Amino acid sequence: MTKDTFSTSRRSILRLGVLSAAGIGIGIPAVSGSAAATVCPKTPGYWANRAPDSEWEPLFDGSETYNMRGVTKDLEGWREFLLAPTKGDKAHIMAKHRLATLLNLRNRPGDDQTCSDANIRGTDYTIQTVKNNAGAWLDATDWANYGETNYKKQRSWTVDGMDGETIKDTLDAFNNDPSSLGLYCPCDD
Repeated sequence: MTKDTFSTSRRSILRLGVLSAAGIGIGIPAVSGSAAATVCPKTPGYWANRAPDSEWEPLFDGSETYNMRGVTKDLEGWREFLLAPTKGDKAHIMAKHRLATLLNLRNRPGDDQTCSDANIRGTDYTIQTVKNNAGAWLDATDWANYGETNYKKQRSWTVDGMDGETIKDTLDAFNNDPSSLGLYCPCDD
C-alpha cells in the first residue's frame, strides 16, 4: 500500500476510490456497480429498471399476475411498486426487499446448497427462513390492503413482537451482497 493511504489529499482520495473499485482490500468496501461488487443476486432497483421480463417469469409461473401476501399485480404493476416512493411506510419497504429476494431466489438453481439452502453466518436459519419471516411480518400489518383507500401505512418496525428492521436488513444484505451474510451465491451473468 502507498504511504499516503491515510492522507486526505484529493489525489490520495481518488487513488483510494480507484483501489476500492478494483477490489483491492484497503478497508473501504467496493460500491455497488464496481468491478468488485457482487453481480447477483440483484437489488430492488435492478428488478424495477433493468431486469428482462424473462427473469420475472419464475415468479409469475405462467400467470398474468402475482399475489404477494394479499396484494396482486401484473408485471408492470410490480415494477411500478418497486419504483414508487415508500413515504415512510415500513410495509412498503419490507415488501420491496421481500419481492427482490423472491425474484433472486426463484432465479437460482433448485438445489443451491451454498446460497439459498445454507445457514446465514452465526445463525441456524437460511435466507428462505428470513423471506418467510418477512411474509409473516407483512401478514401482521395492513399490507393486504396496500393500494386501497383504507390502507394504513405501517409506521413501526415492530409488529406483533417481530423486529421487522432486522428482517428487512437481512433481506437487503442478501440482495446486495450475499457474502456479507456468509452465503456463497455464484452467478453466470
